Amino acid sequence: MRRTSISLVLAAACALFGLGTKVRAQEEPIPSAVAEQKLTATVDFGNRWVQDIGGSSDVYRSIVNLGEGPRLFGGEARYRDQGGSYLENLDVSAHAWGGDPYNTARIEGGRSNIYSFRVDYRNVAYFHSLPSFANPLLASGLLLSQRSLDITRRMIDTEVEILPNARLSPFFSFYNGAGFGRGVTTFVSDGNEFPVASHFDDDVSSYRGGVRLRLSKYNFLVEQGRTSFEDQQEIFHDGRIPGNRSTPLFGQTLALDDLSQRYDAESHGIFNRAVLQGHPSPWLTFSGQFLYSQPRVQVRYGHEAKGSLFLLREIAPFTNGMESSLGDAKRPHSSGSWNTEIRPSNRFRIVQSWYTDRFHIAGGSLLNEAFDTVPPATTETSDVNLTLVNYNQHQVDAMYDVTPRVIVRAGHRYVWGDALTRPATLQLAETPRNTGEVRRNVGLAGASVRLPSNLSLNFDFEASPGDDTFFRTGLMEYQRVKVRGRYGIRPSLTITGSFSLLKNENPAPGINFDFESRQTSLGVFWTPTNSRFSVLADYTRATVRSEIPILSLPFFGTELARYRDSGHHGSIFAGIPLVGEARLAVGGSLSINTGSRPTRFYQPEARITAPLARHVSWTAQWRWFGFEEKLFHHENFRSHLFATGLRLQM
Repeated sequence: MRRTSISLVLAAACALFGLGTKVRAQEEPIPSAVAEQKLTATVDFGNRWVQDIGGSSDVYRSIVNLGEGPRLFGGEARYRDQGGSYLENLDVSAHAWGGDPYNTARIEGGRSNIYSFRVDYRNVAYFHSLPSFANPLLASGLLLSQRSLDITRRMIDTEVEILPNARLSPFFSFYNGAGFGRGVTTFVSDGNEFPVASHFDDDVSSYRGGVRLRLSKYNFLVEQGRTSFEDQQEIFHDGRIPGNRSTPLFGQTLALDDLSQRYDAESHGIFNRAVLQGHPSPWLTFSGQFLYSQPRVQVRYGHEAKGSLFLLREIAPFTNGMESSLGDAKRPHSSGSWNTEIRPSNRFRIVQSWYTDRFHIAGGSLLNEAFDTVPPATTETSDVNLTLVNYNQHQVDAMYDVTPRVIVRAGHRYVWGDALTRPATLQLAETPRNTGEVRRNVGLAGASVRLPSNLSLNFDFEASPGDDTFFRTGLMEYQRVKVRGRYGIRPSLTITGSFSLLKNENPAPGINFDFESRQTSLGVFWTPTNSRFSVLADYTRATVRSEIPILSLPFFGTELARYRDSGHHGSIFAGIPLVGEARLAVGGSLSINTGSRPTRFYQPEARITAPLARHVSWTAQWRWFGFEEKLFHHENFRSHLFATGLRLQM
């Protein structure tokens, strides 16, 4: 019921591509202004074959997920008719249709000064099932992840604007995003966890409309919209399973016989947005935006579990337990931003930006529980809570052109905010509350250099002494450096390079977080003069180091969680001319990681393109995927992919 709008995109795309095949033959030369072809199109289609996958097919689907069969690899159509009565321009594109995990379609066009429209469609098939992830039974030989997903997300975004180049232009827009699928998750009961099947279904729709006002020095936009959201999740099971616990709890062996759990959430609300842009003088430019919304969320939850289970708070076994709850909340949300650029002289600029985001959640819930313990245990509780979050950021940058080829930058960023959660019905003085703050002063610096010898360099640096942060792993005392360079040795040979470093520490007692990330890259692009030969190569060296204390179960002690990753990532591709206009592209990429989870990934490939006729060419491609993990050999896989097809140009 929520996916019918997607068929409109497919039908329109197919109709327009079908129209693209009807191109007029031109037998006699005519003036260029008349001979301009109104309709042009390019279509790539063919078939892909996947050799039997060696190793884990679940990991192959989690990383690659390319299937076999007929495919529309890509297609584009372009229509231009400046004298058209109803349509002057139309662009249609579609990519990866026929079963691939990520396919798109886009249609846009209109008639100048009358109307314009745009339709974007995206379909994402996401699969995740790694046997080593969230699997406490891996050591016993069970190669099934207890946290897996096989879901699809479909999104369509449309907009129509009337009188797009006029001073006053109304517009209307519609967005819909839907997700559905299945997976595996765990039902958590006292003393045990049980992997069970899960089902997902959610939908969000947004309608908005407004007007754009364009003046000589100012632009305004005002819009209002409505958003609705539905989320339905279920987990269920039928049949006795022992769960992850292998030992009795208080002398009782735990098991789950039957489970039905459902979560439903609905939300709706109005939002308003206003945008102002101005260029009142040659030395001043500014823009600002304000957004306000107040959605309401209603939640219903319930489950019934049967089996040999245990209730720790009563220290009693039970065979049947039920729980139901209702929740209702409002979330007023306002955010705004303001940007200003001042140019006191041709060589000096000041750029200021400010952003604020504020919301609070006021909600209540009612919970009922019933267990057939001896004696029976029942609970009915109600709760009212309030959450307040304020976040602000202000930044000022000054840029000075020392010479036409050298620009230096300096600036300051200040981040501040606070968060509070408490029961809303109590007085502040009596309330046990949780609070948090973020305070951060950041110094900024940078430079850009362009030398006559085709060498350009960019340098950026920022650092903060750290005050407060919301999260244990958030930025605290940190330094960030980025350097990028490009050198044109000759017109046919270009070298690029970059280096980045992020070092972050939080020395507060009980946190002691230490994080460092480094990345160095080098790229080469070579296209010899008067030759169809080309080479593109790049290499990246990346390291990550992280340390933070964590709680260790079951006695809640502390231990140091260390993560290390050291990676080599590279690719090289060469374009080689063959006989006539035929061309061979050969190369591949690799990724080698050592550290906490050593892995290797290889992907060599080769592609041949050869013309068959004036508007027809043939392509063939081979790709090989190889994935290896040193610690988890059962997740290794390898596979060959072959594809061949035709490209039609009209």
